[in-house]
Amino acid sequence: MEVQSIDDFIEQILNEKGITDVSPDVREQLKEEMKTRLMDQINKAAVMQLSEEKAVELANMVDDPNFTDEKMTEFMKNSGVDLVQVTLDTMLRFRGLYLGTES
Repeated sequence: MEVQSIDDFIEQILNEKGITDVSPDVREQLKEEMKTRLMDQINKAAVMQLSEEKAVELANMVDDPNFTDEKMTEFMKNSGVDLVQVTLDTMLRFRGLYLGTES
């Protein structure tokens, strides 16, 4: 199965929703807003999958001013959370909610 890029995914949702007759600037702004929302939802879903011990460890790490996005990515990769599955599940939920097909 080919993993779709977030940008392509958002583009596909907009097309399925029928949002094709807006100016390129408006469409680009809409895509950026949707991408931000989706990434926030993916990040939240990943954090919610952490074990209690890992959640405490992460909470302690984020207080460190030297805790970078790269360190966060590395922590999540080594946390035991299936990030690919969390991402796919979140993308499907996002699509369903946006298109009104979520049951």
